[in-house]
Amino acid sequence: MGYLYVIAHADLPLSLEELLTDKGKLKLESSISYVNTERSQTQFANPIYVQTSATNFVAVPTAINETDSNRDIVVGTVGLRYGLTGKTDIYGNTNYLWRSDRQFNDSGSLKKRDNNLSDFSLGVSHTFMQDGKNPALIGFLETLVYEKSQDKKSFGKSWVVGATTYKAIDPVVLSLTATYRHNLKKNIDGNSYKSGNYFMLNPSISFAANDKISLTGGVQWLNAQADTQNGKKLSARNTSTYAHAGIGYGITKDTALNASVRWKASGQSTSELKLGLTYNF
Repeated sequence: MGYLYVIAHADLPLSLEELLTDKGKLKLESSISYVNTERSQTQFANPIYVQTSATNFVAVPTAINETDSNRDIVVGTVGLRYGLTGKTDIYGNTNYLWRSDRQFNDSGSLKKRDNNLSDFSLGVSHTFMQDGKNPALIGFLETLVYEKSQDKKSFGKSWVVGATTYKAIDPVVLSLTATYRHNLKKNIDGNSYKSGNYFMLNPSISFAANDKISLTGGVQWLNAQADTQNGKKLSARNTSTYAHAGIGYGITKDTALNASVRWKASGQSTSELKLGLTYNF
């Protein structure tokens, strides 16, 4: 596969290996993400979005009436991807969330820790155009079969649709991913609650340093609508800009390690570190 083999094994904000699977092959995708965020606020704020794959985020809700807060969040992700044909994959991912909150306001300080199975998603991706004379084009559709948010469980209440296009120019790969997530209303304690929909753009560039190591960098722009409760907005619409960089290391033909860092370029402080492992059966 040449230099594309290395880039494909970098499980970064855009990973070609996540989007392409050989026919009849099964792939294990796993990662652990650590996020630290700090905020100063007096009202309900939009959720913290933790990126767990090239196309999906875990939305971690914030609390009400915080003044100063600092959070440590750890998300463990395990996924399987199967190549139905040379162009179509089906996949599933599950995320487990650990969270530690430290808050301070006029009433004093508060510490809270919790952990839970955050969500389980199923999806399908299809390659409409392979990289050649024209850039490659891959579309994907997935749904959260199970999700726990605001301490309540929901089923099939979130859908993601998007596309990735990329062009390989040896030894560089230029790519762009666009994602839209649509959330449906949920009933929480007798109230109608709806998480804000979001739209994300992610241009990236990957560079094959040698036959084992690839480097990736890029930016993300996220436009998230406000959460609502009983039709009333709980915050303003939020736009954020992130930067990311990472490195992938191909241990063997079928196994790769990767590490990445993602930080907020606009808005209040958030940083994310991610370590991943990909194995092809």
